[in-house]
Amino acid sequence: MGKYISLFLVVALTFSSLLMIEPINAETIPKPSVPQFTVKYVDLSYDVPTTTSIDQYTGQTITHQGYHVENETLQLTIKNQPFTSYIDNGQNISFYYNIRAKGYFSDQWIEFYSPDNGYPTESRVDFTTITIVLGENSRFGYTPPNSKIDFQVQALIGSVHRISNITAGNQSPLEMFPWIFDGQTSSWSNTQTVTIPKSSTVSTSPAPTESQPNVGPTSSPISSHNDGLFMALAFVAIAILVFSLITVLLYVRHLKRSIPKT
Repeated sequence: MGKYISLFLVVALTFSSLLMIEPINAETIPKPSVPQFTVKYVDLSYDVPTTTSIDQYTGQTITHQGYHVENETLQLTIKNQPFTSYIDNGQNISFYYNIRAKGYFSDQWIEFYSPDNGYPTESRVDFTTITIVLGENSRFGYTPPNSKIDFQVQALIGSVHRISNITAGNQSPLEMFPWIFDGQTSSWSNTQTVTIPKSSTVSTSPAPTESQPNVGPTSSPISSHNDGLFMALAFVAIAILVFSLITVLLYVRHLKRSIPKT
């Protein structure tokens, strides 16, 4: 029985170790330069014309009323930096971008990306283009004519992966395995201000001097990437640990019963 208990404990520790990802050496990762980019307003809206058709059963003419489709976007074009992805300690080191924006008359920046929803990666050509859709259901909500929006871009070199936080207290399975970014980040770029709907009025101002948000291993995002796999491993490890504990308790109880009373 003692051998079985030892075997169960070894298996439980093995499954737990599979959930641990060894951190990369951030000191060996190069620090990216501050990105250079432009932003412009692009109106891709279009009209669907009114059409008619003949009902196949009655022969009557059916009119399909035309309508207008709003498709307004902001297009960010970022100048890429020379970089080649590589593997460090089993982790894929890649070049990412992050974007933040705010209303021209506000001081509250909103970051578009994080480790849990994924950073856009640098393209393999000279420029990376990121399109942001406008409209009532967008990040900005309704933007009336002549609205002004400030944009900044940040470059990141490193790895996006999950870590095990299983011993951090009473948390949900997803919180036990948060996604983090591990690597180097640049400062935020200069501010590009775009006026909607006039794409010609784009101005540049220096980057703000306030403290920048830290995108690093201290963040604790919740991710949808591969959640099924990590949740399954988590439940397996927990089930094995619980089963091992029950086995130990039963074995101790068996020993107590087998000891003759004096």
